[in-house]
Amino acid sequence: MLGRTVVALNTYDVVIIGGGVGGLTLSVKLAQANLKVLVVEREKQPGKIYKGELLQPKSLQGFQLMGISQEVLSESFSLPKIHTYEMNKNKNGELEEALYIPLDYLRLPAPFAEARMIPHETLKKILLDKAKEFSGFHYWNPATFHSFSEIDEQNNEFKRAKVKYEKKEIDIEAKFFVGAEGRASIIRKAMGEVVTTTKYNHQFLTVTFPRPSDFTEARMYATHEDFIGLFPLPNNKIRSVMLIKPGDYKLMKNEGLETFYDSITKFEPSLKGYVQEIKSWKEIQLMIPIRHNIKQYVKGNAVILGDAAHSVHPMAGEGMNLAIQDGMVLGELLDWMFSNDNTDPKHLRYYEKVRKNRSDRISRLSHLSAMAYTWNFRWYQKLRMFGLKRLERNPILHYKHMLNISGIGWWPYTVLDGLRFLGPRWAYSKKTFARKKNNVIFQNKHDHPWK
Repeated sequence: MLGRTVVALNTYDVVIIGGGVGGLTLSVKLAQANLKVLVVEREKQPGKIYKGELLQPKSLQGFQLMGISQEVLSESFSLPKIHTYEMNKNKNGELEEALYIPLDYLRLPAPFAEARMIPHETLKKILLDKAKEFSGFHYWNPATFHSFSEIDEQNNEFKRAKVKYEKKEIDIEAKFFVGAEGRASIIRKAMGEVVTTTKYNHQFLTVTFPRPSDFTEARMYATHEDFIGLFPLPNNKIRSVMLIKPGDYKLMKNEGLETFYDSITKFEPSLKGYVQEIKSWKEIQLMIPIRHNIKQYVKGNAVILGDAAHSVHPMAGEGMNLAIQDGMVLGELLDWMFSNDNTDPKHLRYYEKVRKNRSDRISRLSHLSAMAYTWNFRWYQKLRMFGLKRLERNPILHYKHMLNISGIGWWPYTVLDGLRFLGPRWAYSKKTFARKKNNVIFQNKHDHPWK
């Protein structure tokens, strides 16, 4: 065909479509296992859409096993606590502190009892640099995955695909194809999976700007109609997240940047003069949260991870952490399959069994957290404050919440938790708590049940 150059077939053990943190995490695991892996990434420049920056303890543990924890720690900012403030707002707009609750990672029995903020592109570079140390790693960028060109319908397996790279259309063949290309995943569509989406009645504005060197705590402020999150980054930077109603973005832009400055400094006067370093609305990103869940992560020899499989409300960086942890588990599984010369695609169900349950749980948890800030009524804020007080005063409730968002374990919520919300602080057995809190930590048999 005129104008079309076809290059000879390229063969790999695993082809990963998408070079985000999930795809790159998987590629590092596979490259370390001496597998031949290809990452196909479309975007040459960093995307303008905000991506997560808050690393949870489970992700940090995984990076330690991958041998890159020191690089991650040196390029990130430690947040052992998330300081939350509920503020009363009077008719004149004046604020008064009504409640303070620290969400404390230090309660967790983990090597990394903390969250850490890291610029998203910095994390991607760390992962990419690590993968490039191995001869089996191949990275095509910019490159575009077009479609599967050969499918074994009888066995539900994808044999060959076409990728455009360096102005050439290249046929590629692989034992396994992984879709890590986000919400609009081509691999997911080829698998025939249908997305069910949940939308929210709010949006976010997010931007990074300079901070004072002594602003070293993660802080979240809320009134009955406002929510602001402020998360320190390295190099005296800070990431701000502001909840707004749909339509407010356009109104604020019409009124000028002062509306954004004032929305930050009314909660944090210490940022006056720093937030003004933002000179254009083009620096501020509008983020529209959605939630979707997929019934299956695997079809034949094709598998999806990250936002291709699950998109969650971004209350604590869950989306990025889920993608990273997907890549870690799938990487361990594929390493085991190739090492044992048993590459039957049926084993991919282990990955789905481990990751789908956890992703669905985190999705529900982040959804409930989002709902706590959904309605701008004073009575609704009072209910939220009541819940936060009870969360803080009962050690089991606080531990459960921090454990579950951290990813290092899961302690299911029960009817008894409702009684804990209503009962006195001391109404629990310290011995039972001490025993139980360690039994709900994920062990190797939970992360890697095939071994």
